[in-house]
Amino acid sequence: MDFSDVVIDQIKNPLDALCADLMKAGELDQYLFFNGVSEMIGDASDEGAVMMGCIELGRCAFLGFTFTPDVELQVTRILDHAIDLSSIMSADSMQ
Repeated sequence: MDFSDVVIDQIKNPLDALCADLMKAGELDQYLFFNGVSEMIGDASDEGAVMMGCIELGRCAFLGFTFTPDVELQVTRILDHAIDLSSIMSADSMQ
């Protein structure tokens, strides 16, 4: 599994599923934020775009969103994967 596969599997696809759930629930502000992050990541092989998307994801904690328990679990999982991926990318860039 290469870098882009990990990004797609752990970040992009879960973000797209989250966006679908948010749209279905009528949570437009939350949908727009997370969809923007998903679009920012866009090309999963672009490490710079992925890093910016991971940083942007962290902002959701400060935007005052209120999540249902199911959405909170989805967001937490995505954030956990983004943190792990960011740590790996940061460690790789220091070498």
